[in-house]
Amino acid sequence: MATRDEIEEEAARPMAYFSHDSDAAHDIKCRRLIRRLGMAGYGRWWRLCELLAATDGHRLSIEAEEDAELYAEELQLGGACELTDFLLTLQDVGLVELPGDGTVRSERMQRNADLFGEKRANGRLGGRPRKSPVKTNH
Repeated sequence: MATRDEIEEEAARPMAYFSHDSDAAHDIKCRRLIRRLGMAGYGRWWRLCELLAATDGHRLSIEAEEDAELYAEELQLGGACELTDFLLTLQDVGLVELPGDGTVRSERMQRNADLFGEKRANGRLGGRPRKSPVKTNH
């Protein structure tokens, strides 16, 4: 079994994938988001999740104006002001946290990262047999 430190170290690394429940749109937080911003807002939420998953530490820094503009472009928003409005809506419905340090984080994505990190850390312990290279007689 991996130690907590090993799991946290692995959890902080970018994730190759994360869980997306097939009925996520029925979650009250997502229903509120869809009601407020429509399906385009819902799609932007999942794109934001992909960005969080692919980032070390699963936090996005939006402190620098240029970074906020880049994320706004990525989410097809009209600029940093629209990004701020979008993030405030996500915070209001409970999907993200804006801790005041210039970053965006999501408890949901952190839980995914923790599960992914635990699997990674435990996988390194040799719980599964490794595939050996296929030898050919050429």
